[in-house]
Amino acid sequence: MGRRLLILGAGGHGRAVADLAVECGWSVAGFTDRTRGPGVLGEDDDIKGLIRAGKADAAVVGLGNTALARRSELFDLLKDAGATIPTLVHPRASVSRTCRIGVGTVVFPGVVLGAAVDVGDNVVLYSNAVAEHDCRIAAHAYLSPGVILTGAVTIEESTFIGAGAVLFPGITVGAQAVVAAGAVVTGGVQAGATVLGSPARPVVPARGA
Repeated sequence: MGRRLLILGAGGHGRAVADLAVECGWSVAGFTDRTRGPGVLGEDDDIKGLIRAGKADAAVVGLGNTALARRSELFDLLKDAGATIPTLVHPRASVSRTCRIGVGTVVFPGVVLGAAVDVGDNVVLYSNAVAEHDCRIAAHAYLSPGVILTGAVTIEESTFIGAGAVLFPGITVGAQAVVAAGAVVTGGVQAGATVLGSPARPVVPARGA
């Protein structure tokens, strides 16, 4: 199998994924992005053609937290294109032998994944994030640096957890929710909600919103 990786997105997160890929033994074939620049081989619409033309052997999504909805769309585009989608786990991450990690997920240095943790497809686990025993992290979720899931926490699909947030044992954070940086989450978070503070509370929409 070849080891040339195409990264979808050439911004800051895409470059971080490129560094991770090299640490995992890949070479970076290039990027796709809506803006042309160094190493950019084409736009999103060119992905299928780039794969079929043999410009890369595999591909992963490299868009960051400013484009969470687009991350899942690009992952589906890769699947439709028949691309090989690897899982990238930094050699300095600590991963239990009983942990499952889905395809397209990127695991940065210092991450700790405990016993029986289940991580879905296309998830981002940034540096020093911790998920202790029996946590479940669904597809397309994004955990920022230093997040702590303290055991048996469920993170539903396409949820964003900000840097340094701490989530108490056994709680569930619903799909497409946002947990602000530094929040201490002691109870469940509804789907689509945004919570912040310590203890975390939902953001109250402005009147008329």
